[in-house]
Amino acid sequence: AGRFGEAIGLMFQAVDDLIDVEQPAEHAGKQTSKDAEAGKRTYPVVHGIEATRALVARLETDAHALAHELAGREGRTNGALAQIVAYLARRDR
Repeated sequence: AGRFGEAIGLMFQAVDDLIDVEQPAEHAGKQTSKDAEAGKRTYPVVHGIEATRALVARLETDAHALAHELAGREGRTNGALAQIVAYLARRDR
């Protein structure tokens, strides 16, 4: 469960950093570009936008595999966890 939480937590932050760089405030529903203005070392600043997108894709794959593993241990399907992973990877707000 810890590795799953770590994967989705990192994925959430990387996506949040991309939203801050790529989305207008009206769409994101919050002030954007504030990280750059504050000089924060975000994923896109350190690694670039494309590498951050690649990181999100890798973390999504890892999280799906971990969700499947978790569900298998508990004898149920991983549908709900898979939906959460997909949402977090693709959110744009």
